[in-house]
Amino acid sequence: MLRLTLLILTVALGMPAAAQMQYDDAELQRVNERSVPNIRSVFVEDIIRLLPRDLRPKAAGITLAFPRNGPNPLAFYAEPSTQTIYMPLSSIRFFDDVATLFAWFESKSCQPEYLQSYLYSLLRKGRPLPTPLKAFSIDREAALADAYTNDVSTKIFSSGLQFILAHETGHLLLEHTPGVGAAISQQQETAADLFALEHFARLGGVPMGVLWYYMAAWWQDPLTAARDSSSHPVSPERIRALGERLLSNPMDFSHGENDPTNEAELVRQMATMVLSLADQIDEDGFLTLLPSEMDRNYPASRFDRACPI
Repeated sequence: MLRLTLLILTVALGMPAAAQMQYDDAELQRVNERSVPNIRSVFVEDIIRLLPRDLRPKAAGITLAFPRNGPNPLAFYAEPSTQTIYMPLSSIRFFDDVATLFAWFESKSCQPEYLQSYLYSLLRKGRPLPTPLKAFSIDREAALADAYTNDVSTKIFSSGLQFILAHETGHLLLEHTPGVGAAISQQQETAADLFALEHFARLGGVPMGVLWYYMAAWWQDPLTAARDSSSHPVSPERIRALGERLLSNPMDFSHGENDPTNEAELVRQMATMVLSLADQIDEDGFLTLLPSEMDRNYPASRFDRACPI
């Protein structure tokens, strides 16, 4: 069972900086060949098929687009005017790499703060860092040869992308409007999150990847700025709403699993940690913890030795 200790981490202040991932053509072609067909299938067979009947006709007009790159490493978004959900190949690969690292570090009991230091440096500070696995000198095939890493990373990646797809579908079906003020934007994001969680409730599956996705996403969408100006806020209120829904009935998110009772307990643990995190973030002084501690204690110069193969 996952320790879930990665959640209790500091979050920095300030506005996000743009960053790009430099994957070569061969890597992105593999994403196009291996991941895109599965994403299309999940969208049609799992998300659209399981929607309430009154929403299915409207959802039939939604299309998926897979450009090579987006404006940042986690550039998943929906365009209301064209009813299109954009899933850049580089963002898919980036999230896959991050999922692999989270699982590898957990498997080997390495210090997860190094992963957050990497994400902070890349997504918040915009530093020119290598792609995730290269930064930590982790060979993808060698890492995935470890049974635990392969199993957990697959669950994080697949459920995380499914949550993203359902979230963006929610934006379109709920007719959310871009370019609105912060308060309305927060309401829209929370509504889309809950829409996505209801998909997992219909599916009866544990939304494991949600936690790891937001542990990365909040670095490029700062919690403090979200309350004032961010158009895609990852706020304490938004995180709390996720935790409250998960905790309200954990069995909703496990009845389709092989061992519903055991998985419901995992959902309950996840929800408790999410709520605890939201409370800590909301406390006065939490966000003033010096992010320089990451550079001092978990510097980029040690990334390649943080969790060796």
